[in-house]
Order: sequence, then structure tokens, then C-alpha cells
Amino acid sequence: MIRGFFIIVIVTIAFAAYSQIPSGYYDSANGLSGDALKTALNDIIDGHTEFSYEAVKDALRATDEDPNNSSNVICLYTGWSYSKTEFGNGSEQWNREHTWSKSHGNFGDLPPAGTDIHHLRPTDASVNSAKNNRDFSTGATQYIDGSGPTDCYTDTDIWEPRDAVKGDVARMIFYMATRYEGENGEVDLEIVDYVNTAPSNESYYGKLTTLMQWHIDDPVDSWEESRNNIIYTSYQGNRNPYIDHPEYVNLIWGTFYPEPSNHVLSFVTSALAPTSITLTWNDNDGTNPADKFLIMVNTTGSFTTPIDGIEQNDDTDYSDNTGQVNVLQGVETYTFTGLTASTTYYFEIYPYSNFGINIDYKTDGTIPSANGLTNVSNIFLFISEVADPGDYWQARYVELFNSGTSTIDFDSETWYFCRQANGSSTSWNDTELTGTINPGETFVLAYNATNYQSAYGSLPDQATGDNSGNGDDGFFLYSGGDHNTGALIDSYGVQDIDGTGEPWQYEDSKAVRKFSDTIPSQTWQAKQWVVYSSEDTADMTPDWHRKTLEWTGTTSTAWEENENWYDSGSTADYPPDAGCKVSIPVTTNLPAIAGDVFVDFIELKPGATLNINSGSLTIGH
Repeated sequence: MIRGFFIIVIVTIAFAAYSQIPSGYYDSANGLSGDALKTALNDIIDGHTEFSYEAVKDALRATDEDPNNSSNVICLYTGWSYSKTEFGNGSEQWNREHTWSKSHGNFGDLPPAGTDIHHLRPTDASVNSAKNNRDFSTGATQYIDGSGPTDCYTDTDIWEPRDAVKGDVARMIFYMATRYEGENGEVDLEIVDYVNTAPSNESYYGKLTTLMQWHIDDPVDSWEESRNNIIYTSYQGNRNPYIDHPEYVNLIWGTFYPEPSNHVLSFVTSALAPTSITLTWNDNDGTNPADKFLIMVNTTGSFTTPIDGIEQNDDTDYSDNTGQVNVLQGVETYTFTGLTASTTYYFEIYPYSNFGINIDYKTDGTIPSANGLTNVSNIFLFISEVADPGDYWQARYVELFNSGTSTIDFDSETWYFCRQANGSSTSWNDTELTGTINPGETFVLAYNATNYQSAYGSLPDQATGDNSGNGDDGFFLYSGGDHNTGALIDSYGVQDIDGTGEPWQYEDSKAVRKFSDTIPSQTWQAKQWVVYSSEDTADMTPDWHRKTLEWTGTTSTAWEENENWYDSGSTADYPPDAGCKVSIPVTTNLPAIAGDVFVDFIELKPGATLNINSGSLTIGH
């Protein structure tokens, strides 16, 4: 609560009272990096006005004043507000904390390092004692003080401050390592990438990589800027350069890579699906390869160019028709999922180097762009039947149906049939489809070709032992790759869910997609299917879907006899099921139902009669 209020107060009051960065203050550092930059900054900020350790006490009452209460100061590690007069080592008193512990270099309380206000801060006395001379990194145990719990964590050689000041701490440490370089009898302070850095008063502090991350995670705010201005204007006459120029941290201690040389090549959309689009490209590495690529997507084709120094986070919620992702160098493909069907999406891709405040996007030249349509009308392949015969499990199969007008060639297009066993994320079987499927026809993928032929009298289109679903497994159809790399087109069941007890369980039975459903669906929907309760091989209808059957009554009145039905003028292979539309004209032998029957459409011609002697008739449309 206190820190949130700082921003308002400092912006409106403190900035009016204290100066900003003096014009030309950092001119001598322009264009430099590494040790040259560090040396230039040292020359700018050294030789500051020095104070006694006693005088620092009064300075902190000004630099760290509580904006909610001018009679108090804010403690660095806890954010607690204590009266300016409550200075000491007792309970709920504050004292002067050397952020760079004075034992790390053994400089004591003497000027200049021991009294440098840039790293001296008010802290709760007992919290100061608990911090002791520990290095900064990620702690394991929350520190509970006598005055209450804190948001600090500790370990044997580690102190982790609260999140709100982690960046403040890091920038104070960077300042000390730059200000004190061993000149004029001063201590030479250095930052290293380990902890327990000063068992014998060595002039080191750690941990560098942690401090750099804190610098990124907790960027400079108005409280820090105000404090920097007060120290410069009213006390020491020098500034913390890492508050004024946060980018200096990476230029000195980080690995800095130049802007990527090239844009990508062959940036195209592929594997268009009802709610997904896959992008592929060639990284086109040049002299300076990219670290990552930012891909932006929207439905307008108008993009805002990314700005150097401002990292763009992933946004994969496309419900507002816009988003973006960051992809590692070398991947060269990404699938956007969760898109809206029948919608044109536009894409741009930007290579970049570095991260955080030093991120460097390549924005010159022609930006590679692509677009794609998530048009459900151009995808017609779907799962039409799943079968687990109760009397012969080796005769299991899954049937696909092509409801389009063009042949699908699995040898020129990449399609995968994938089974997930019992909803387990580690139990996937992926089978690449081969052969062709003509429009209006089916494609049967059997568990075993010999057993399938024994049960149904014909060979399947393809056989694989991976197709061993026993009624509670999910089946999924992917285009362009397997379940890891492809675009999901159609689903039977729900991914990562064991089908036992679910509406889509079909153990010792079958499930048939309704006649009216002619497009795939990435999400399984009960309204699209009829799941039968108990079926054997005699009840299965393999290689036979989306039929329009006409009653003939050729041999009897029995609905369940296929000889009583015509399929395009010939005797039907099977009696109607949920994948059929039926037409009943006026005939001598009127059809009679003696069991449970499911159809999706039924048409009774004028004067025709249908008898339900027992059982039931369920019409799905």
C-alpha cells in the first residue's frame, strides 16, 4: 500500500522540487560498452561530496521520507514506516543499512564508501541484523521478524529482499561496483556470480545473474528517480547511472548482441484448419543471427511496430482477434490455435536479439508477412465411426469420411490418426495415414487386417496396432503433423481425459457420427454422435457412412434386415443407423421396429406407415 502511493506523491510533488538528469551529464559515456563504459561512468560519478556517518543519518530522513507521513521514513527491506526519531537498535527502530555490506571490502563506516548515501538505506534494526553481510540471491525460508512476517527470504549465505525493491537493491550494487574502482586509495569493489563472496572481507558481492534478473523484473520507478535526484541536488552531487540509464547494466555486465542481420525467408501459412493456422519460415541467419522471433497476428492487417528496449510478452488469447508469440531461433514453425472459424488472419514476423531493456528488433527493410483463412468449408475429413465389438476385440476399427468434393491423397498430404490412451499425456500413438479417400467415401483404419477381414469379409484401407482403443481412449485427426506438430482437425473424445464414465465411452460397442454432421470439430460434441450401449461384430457398419436408404420391404417387415433397404438402387449392406437418412414410401410390407433404432433423418411419404412393435425410435434431427 505504501509503495503504491509513492508513485503518485513523487510524481506530483518530488519531481517538482528536484532536478532531472543534468544536460550532458553522461555525454562521455555515449556509444561505449563493457569496461570502457564502466570506466567512463566512474569518471563521471567519482569525487563526490563526502559526509560523516553521523550526517548520513539526517540525509536518510530526507531521501527516504514516507510520502504518507513526513515524520517517518520507509524501511528498505520491509516497507514498514517508522518515526524519524526512532533511530537505534531496539524493537521497531531503524538504523543505517549498508546495502553493499561494509565487510565486503572492509571499508567500515568511513567515507567515501562507508558513508555513500546511494547505498545506505533505513532498515528495521533487527531485519538489518538478520540480513547481516549475506549476498543477494533467491532464499529458501521466509524471514519472520520480531515485529512480524516480512516478504524477505533467507538462506545460509543468501538474502532475498521483497519483490518491490529487488531492482532498487540491484542498481545500488551496480552503482557501488562502478563508483569504487580502487583509485586514490579507495576500495575496489566487484560483482561476481556466486554467493559467500567475502569469508575474509573480500571486496566482492554476488550474485550477478540474480541481480541482473531483479534489475529487469523490478524496473526503475519514480521513488528511485526522486531519491537519485535528492542525493544529487542536496547531498553528494553525483548520480546512480543505472537509475538514469538502466540499459547500462547489460552493456557492462551482460552479453550484448547486435541487431539481427536478416529478416526470415519463405514466411507462409500452411495446414489451415477450422480454428488453427500453422506458419513456417526459414530463419535466414546472417552474420548476426536472431535470438528469437516475435510473431504478431490480427484480423485487420494493421500492425504496431515493436520498439527497441520494450519486450513484448506472449498473448495467446485470440478472442479479441489479436495476439503475439515469441519463438526461439531454429524452430521455424508455429501453430496458432483457438482462432475463429471462417476468418482471415494476418501475420508479421520480427527477428530480435537480447532481452528486457536491451531487446533489439529488426524493423528496417520489408517486414515478412503472411495471411491465412480458417475456413471450415475447405476441411471435409472427419471421424465417422469408432468400433470396439463386444464379441471380438481384435476387430476394432475407426472409420473416416470425406464429405468434400475432392479426393484426399494421404501420400501427398500429411495426415495423422492419433490415439491417446486413458487420457494420459505420455500415452500417445501416432499413425501417419497412407493411400487415398475419394469424395463421399470412407476410409477404415483397423487394428489388425486379418482379424478385420475375418469379422467383416473385406480388407481395411490401413491397419495399425496403434488403433487398439478399448472404449475409453480418445481419437484425434491431425493435419500437417502428429499430435505434437500438426493442426488438430477432428476429435472423438476429450484430450487428457480418461473416457471411463464419460458420455463418449463406447466400450464393447460403437459410436456413429450423425448423418447431418458434415464438417470436423476440434471439440467433441455429444450432439454430433450416437453412442450405442452394446454391440457385437454383427452390429457394426464398417466402410459405410452417410447413406440415404429407401425402404423396400423386399423380404419382410423387419427393419433390421438390410435386404429390406435400397442404397442407390441396390440392396443396402446394412440396415440404417445414426449415420443414415431414411425414406419410407407406401409399400405392401410396412416396416416394423422391434428394437432400439437411431436415425438422423426420416421421411414418411404420404400414406406410409411405420410400426414400432417394441423398443424405440430415436430421430436425431
